[in-house]
Amino acid sequence: MMVDNTENNELRELLSDYAAPISDDGFSDYVLMQAHALQNQAPHNTSAIKNLMVGTAAVLAAFTAIPQLGKLKQLLGGVKLPELTLPANVLEGPSMSTMTIFALLALMIIGLGGSFLFSSDI
Repeated sequence: MMVDNTENNELRELLSDYAAPISDDGFSDYVLMQAHALQNQAPHNTSAIKNLMVGTAAVLAAFTAIPQLGKLKQLLGGVKLPELTLPANVLEGPSMSTMTIFALLALMIIGLGGSFLFSSDI
């Protein structure tokens, strides 16, 4: 059984001129040289961009979370827990007010955001 390759040969002959390089007066070499030079350079402002993005995200998260604290307090205020009887009276310690808990939570969030913002190895 013979395979007819005349169509393939005609197509190769037609496309043979398209593979020839086009004269660009060294433009391609210049672009490749610039690309390699930029690739080898260390970016200078990535730390500033990272700090700005993390700081902005922290501020936006705070603006989103702060109005929800009242609703969270209302939601948690409606939770009824069952009575627990512990032999050592563990639950009878100094009680913390709700504002103290919220203040500690805010400090934890600010500390976490600050560690992301001012850390250089994120």
